[in-house]
Amino acid sequence: MRLVPSALIATTILSASMSMAQADLKVVASIKPIHSLVAGVMEGTGTPALIVEGAGSPHTYALKPSQARRLQEADLVFWVGNTIEPFLQKPLESIASKATTVTLMDADGLNQITFREGGAFDSHGHDDHDDHKGHDDHDDHDDHAHGSYDPHIWLDPINAKVLVHDIEEALVA
Repeated sequence: MRLVPSALIATTILSASMSMAQADLKVVASIKPIHSLVAGVMEGTGTPALIVEGAGSPHTYALKPSQARRLQEADLVFWVGNTIEPFLQKPLESIASKATTVTLMDADGLNQITFREGGAFDSHGHDDHDDHKGHDDHDDHDDHAHGSYDPHIWLDPINAKVLVHDIEEALVA
């Protein structure tokens, strides 16, 4: 009988310590789709900060001082990678040098998405890369090259599951 109260106290202390550790973790996500996935995994334990807010395009974004401060204070930063967020490459190496950076484009098991064609997608002009208006969460794609695959990896539901798995593992670690 004496073990039950002791075990309960130990479990309570351990849970409180874990909650405090989770609350102290400073997490940053680069863009809204990634922020949404990270926030879903973190639900109930904290909220990640978002770098590209509002209608900003990650392809032409300029980091604000307050956002640089978030990166400097971050413990963990999630981003897709240089293809989508070229403005973040150097700040992640210099400003966020103490943070663990998770490049989600490198996640194992991602499906490479080919550019969609037909209907509304034809107006994107992915074949010539001259006009990329109208993408999810992006209004200006003129200054980056997609290559042969669409780097908007979160648009595939299977990829979203892979990303959530990697996000969960990084948060647990």
